[in-house]
Amino acid sequence: MKRKERNILYSRNKAEKIVFALVFGIFALYAASYLYVLLWTVMSSLKSNREFFSSPFALPQNWLFKNYLDSFKMLEYNGTNYFGMLFNSLWFTFGGLIISLIVSACTAYVLAKYKFRGSQAIYATALFIMIIPIMGSLPANYKLMSDLGLRNSPLFLITFTGGFGFNFFILHSYFRNLPWSYAEAAFIDGAGHLYTFTRIMLPQAGACLFALAVQGFIGYWNDYMTPILYLDAFPTISSGLFYYQEQIKFASNEPVYFAGVLMSMTPALLLFIFFQDIIMENTVAGGLKG
Repeated sequence: MKRKERNILYSRNKAEKIVFALVFGIFALYAASYLYVLLWTVMSSLKSNREFFSSPFALPQNWLFKNYLDSFKMLEYNGTNYFGMLFNSLWFTFGGLIISLIVSACTAYVLAKYKFRGSQAIYATALFIMIIPIMGSLPANYKLMSDLGLRNSPLFLITFTGGFGFNFFILHSYFRNLPWSYAEAAFIDGAGHLYTFTRIMLPQAGACLFALAVQGFIGYWNDYMTPILYLDAFPTISSGLFYYQEQIKFASNEPVYFAGVLMSMTPALLLFIFFQDIIMENTVAGGLKG
């Protein structure tokens, strides 16, 4: 009987190893495909335009690092150069990120920790909004932004004050798991609701907020659809490069374009490399002592 059990265990371990090897091989090939595209882009950014079209898959004959300097001069859209696009990307990314995180944190905390009439209806509404496809609400949103005069204006940032979305559900779950004993102890000491939230409850969500901030930065920085639709007069790096490629599709310097693309993705790529563990973690830590 023991021998039979050992054989079953051996067969199970062997099957698990085979499955692991297959899964690892699939993900390795998947990662290699992305790495190949990145390396090809780097090699292409160091070629001349003629060399790029004559031998797109060969190594550069002359490593033209000046393409990165030329991208600052050549890449422009609607009178906005590369530095202007970079500035627009910065205020769009940080403005939208800060506003959305603050409003989402406040909304999530109130709905998670305070029970009042209509709280469940508000949560259900937030869930329903997440279900609606973005393309289904796009025409109405575009019409609303136009009527309110928020298109082609930095005031467009106020549209990030919705409070619902991915950040809301993550923070709502986080606050819901925080013991209310923290707030009760603060109330006994005479603290108000605002002080308790900003000084006691919110700092405990610091790791969660930081992870959402890193994730949000990558998303806002790479977002090109929103600036294309609503901020045509303020092209960001992502939308500006898209416009540049479409405008001079048949007369552009492709290596210079790739150099600009690589520089535009560098901040988000470095942020993910250094903080990937924080992005992946979903830990709730407590600080109550007995």
